[in-house]
Amino acid sequence: MLEYLEAGWGWQFARAFGVSLTVAVLSFAFCILIGIALTIIARSRLWGAAAIIKLYTYIFRSLPDILLLLLIFYTADGIINGALATIPGMSHLTVNPLVPGIMSTSIVLGAYSTELFKASWADIPPGQNEAGRALGFSAFQSLALIILPQVYRKMIPYLSSLWLISMKETALLSIIGISDIVRTASIGARSTGAPFTFYGIAIAIFIVFAFASAKLFHRLEKRSRRSMGEI
Repeated sequence: MLEYLEAGWGWQFARAFGVSLTVAVLSFAFCILIGIALTIIARSRLWGAAAIIKLYTYIFRSLPDILLLLLIFYTADGIINGALATIPGMSHLTVNPLVPGIMSTSIVLGAYSTELFKASWADIPPGQNEAGRALGFSAFQSLALIILPQVYRKMIPYLSSLWLISMKETALLSIIGISDIVRTASIGARSTGAPFTFYGIAIAIFIVFAFASAKLFHRLEKRSRRSMGEI
């Protein structure tokens, strides 16, 4: 293994990990934003909002991730440039292949994130908003300073799972030609005839990442409980 890593494959895997991590971080961030936004809308008094969001979560929790990835990959460029063509002076735009990967993962995980936020939010007593108003907080301040910190505390274990899934989902990037961890392992296995070594390196990267992430979220959970006076 060391001879392959020293021959330049170590740098290739480092670059591939950087690509996968970038997609995972952005997808995770967007799925959290989607979850918060759609939960707020679902809890609003907008007619039909709850039903539409429920349909969204049902569809994208049922849809295989690879289908959405391929759909966005093959249509995003045409849709974006079709829209730009209506604007005078706009030239053709080439969509970075990372964009479909981030979009598909964010949309799918956003459906799970929305359900988790809705469940955690439902446990917050309605009087919390009234307490915020009594203290002179605006609706936004009550949301940011009272509601979301409590939702965050309840969701930390689930956020850990979403984070790990967002990283595992990056394995699909190899299908659209992006040099992620899996694609780098596949190229190395074919070019050197050592599949066990290269796929073993890929497996080790994901396992070490999962272990480090579990430690990180465990510390975040302990810190959150300590701040609430539970520890």
